[in-house]
Amino acid sequence: MQTALVIDDDSIWRRNFYDYLTGKGLKVYTAYDGLEGLSKAIKYKPDVIVVNYLLPKVNGSYVIRFLRSNEAFKNAGIVLTSFTDDIINEYWAKEYGADLFIKKSEGIEAVRKKLDNFLILNFESDKSKTIEMSFASIRMLMEVIDEDLRKESINRNILELVKKVDDEVYVIRKFWNMLTDFAKIKVVYILLISPSIGRVYVFSKSAISVDPKEVREKLLNLLKKPTTPSDWEWYGNVNYHGGEAMKVEFSFYNLIEMDGEEIGVIAYGGLDDVEKRKVAALSKDIQDSLKVLFRTLNLFWDYKIAADVDSLTGLLTKKVILLKIEEYSKLATRQKMYFSLAMLDIDDFKKVNDTYGHVTGDEVLKRVGEIISTTIRDTDLAGRYGGEEF
Repeated sequence: MQTALVIDDDSIWRRNFYDYLTGKGLKVYTAYDGLEGLSKAIKYKPDVIVVNYLLPKVNGSYVIRFLRSNEAFKNAGIVLTSFTDDIINEYWAKEYGADLFIKKSEGIEAVRKKLDNFLILNFESDKSKTIEMSFASIRMLMEVIDEDLRKESINRNILELVKKVDDEVYVIRKFWNMLTDFAKIKVVYILLISPSIGRVYVFSKSAISVDPKEVREKLLNLLKKPTTPSDWEWYGNVNYHGGEAMKVEFSFYNLIEMDGEEIGVIAYGGLDDVEKRKVAALSKDIQDSLKVLFRTLNLFWDYKIAADVDSLTGLLTKKVILLKIEEYSKLATRQKMYFSLAMLDIDDFKKVNDTYGHVTGDEVLKRVGEIISTTIRDTDLAGRYGGEEF
């Protein structure tokens, strides 16, 4: 008689799988968490194992990896289940060593149909193989699993942040909070850079003040071929003019490159040797996830600026400036304040185009845009309304 093992912390699904497999003539064992599942797999050497991805104590992916590393389970049939495919999918299930991935949200009938086709293959574990697990080896396995779980968790959390790219400040702040869970970091400096805009973030556990220009220059000096952005933005939780004055020094830094392009850098200050080793190991583990996150953040900014900024004059587009006028008008009414709106155009601009051509006309528009952008205050906004109107 074939045997099966169901490892699932959901009592309803555990019962569903038990009833189904029993009805197919298999002797079925069950387990609530990953550690109990490993213990029963070693004891009974089941031919078919159905294991949920998210489990208490030991995750389903590690249960599968361990079983596949043993000769006894080389030809066993392993099914990895999950309620959705947001975190785990068919590709990753195969990478972990599963023969089949099942998404529970498809419903019990769809799940049973997939299992019907799966069981036709007549999987069989090798009952003759002995599996010896000493206390020391189990402890070592748990330590490795715990470390891997931490790595998998932070990488998954970093990639989850991609969904929030429209709020970069939130994303970087969450990332900073993740970093502090892994090491005692006094201050972190983060640079994201693209041709459109450079962003500098400085986060610290204590009240400090730093010179923003010094931070930017020192971060740029870490790059091999620094891009020159059109604009810069500054963020973080530090005071640039208050708190303890702090010299900008880097204990360790991690350069983020993708396809030969430098897209960012993370630098750490105030690390001792122990914390430096922790940060270095962490940086290596999360490098690929950071590449995806930083590239996505840069692309979002580039697309946003391309949509909001007139490519010829460098001023805001008509769509954006009209939205801002509406926003400021409502704010002024609500706060009982005044705001000013000025509109101008270039006299006889048509004559410029007719006499010297449109290339020269574009140069005139570009120059006027430069004059406007360099003479308005930091709190003012300027846009191109259309043609030669601003």
